[in-house]
Amino acid sequence: MTELKTIIPPDSRVKGLLGRGRGGDGPLRWTSFLLRLPVEEGVLLYNSLTLELLLVPGELASELEAPGTALREALHRRWFLVPPELDEHGLVREIRQTLRLMNPPAPWITKYTVLTTTACNARCAYCFEEGWSPRTMSLETADRLADYMLAHSAGHPFGIDWFGGEPLVNRRAMDRICTRLHNAGAGFKSVMTTNGYLLDPETIRADAALWQLWACQITLDGREEAYNRIKNYIYPGVNAYRRVRGNIHAMTEAGVKVTIRMNFDLSNLEEISLLTEELIEEFRGESRVLVTPIILYEKEGPGAKPRTPETRQALQEAQQKLLDRLEAGGLNRPARLPRTQNFHMCMADSGDKLTVFPDGEIGLCEQHNRSNLIGHLDSPELDGAAMQRACALRPEIPACGDCPLFPGCIRLDICPNQICHPQRRAAREEQKRNSIRYEWEQYKLKTGGSRHE
Repeated sequence: MTELKTIIPPDSRVKGLLGRGRGGDGPLRWTSFLLRLPVEEGVLLYNSLTLELLLVPGELASELEAPGTALREALHRRWFLVPPELDEHGLVREIRQTLRLMNPPAPWITKYTVLTTTACNARCAYCFEEGWSPRTMSLETADRLADYMLAHSAGHPFGIDWFGGEPLVNRRAMDRICTRLHNAGAGFKSVMTTNGYLLDPETIRADAALWQLWACQITLDGREEAYNRIKNYIYPGVNAYRRVRGNIHAMTEAGVKVTIRMNFDLSNLEEISLLTEELIEEFRGESRVLVTPIILYEKEGPGAKPRTPETRQALQEAQQKLLDRLEAGGLNRPARLPRTQNFHMCMADSGDKLTVFPDGEIGLCEQHNRSNLIGHLDSPELDGAAMQRACALRPEIPACGDCPLFPGCIRLDICPNQICHPQRRAAREEQKRNSIRYEWEQYKLKTGGSRHE
């Protein structure tokens, strides 16, 4: 008998909690968390709760809707088919809570996002930090931060994400922290969110090893004229665009991975499309460069002007078109499907990651710095109640009821950048299908597409 092919096995923790499919003696329906993708060899089925990806071979596809078949029983055991009355969303909430209990935060801090300064050498009009008063970390605070890291690592390696402002405006604080960590024998790696202007070859040669820097994110807002106008650097008479492009090459030559972020909305879409072509021409074949187009955040709350459905649709379609072009040019690829179920949104609800601001204040998120403070480097302990409040979820909306991606969707109440609209949901479903297709292609490359599980 032809068998199902397991392309990606289920998350073993979720599988253990669910057990075998329930209520198999009566009628069954497809899980609400199912994505289907027809392929030449049959039909791919993806369960976004268990994370299992199956291939139903073409010769069995006709049995998918036929009650009482061995195929349907096998799919029921694997939670692709469920009883009509099953409250799947309630089940997801139970599993999330259980996974949190089974996987508590590490008893040490695993990652720090460090704002060495809120000052910046660029003046981007869209910056979410606009209006923040410039603050710069002193060397004394840098010393206290390094000591805090050592005291809260329990001897384990940890990560540092340099952030700002522009972190390199206060390079001396970075050097001071890392020198102190190295002298103490601490194990750490770092990444950086930077505009790239100050990360020149000399700086990379001098400090990349000291910082244990392995990856950077750099934003390019357009080609030469547009970039220089939008960034509006404080340095007169310098072609910042050419300088940053050269610095990207220097980083990759030093072994540092670079993600180039392209922020866009409809006002600069044509410019970003032209930039995409330039980047493909310049960096095609460079394995350390990834380019990703990001739709500028849609603000919500008092005074915010929401986008129209037509604008949202146009932006989502434009993003997918850019992604397709970048994938064809070798500078992007679909995201891999997760192997373990998500029960955290980000660092804010992780319980073992912190943000440290220039004055030594400690928070949970670098993007909303005054609204999530939980302590200070000098505090004997952090505000546990505030950390718990950060885990509170937004109320579910009616669209959650039939969303196939609900199990992996965590929306925190403290985060304002989570507008869920039909165009965004449709785009995310399409991106997930692209990931399913990519996993299938990778499976065939590894196995020849012939192995039965």
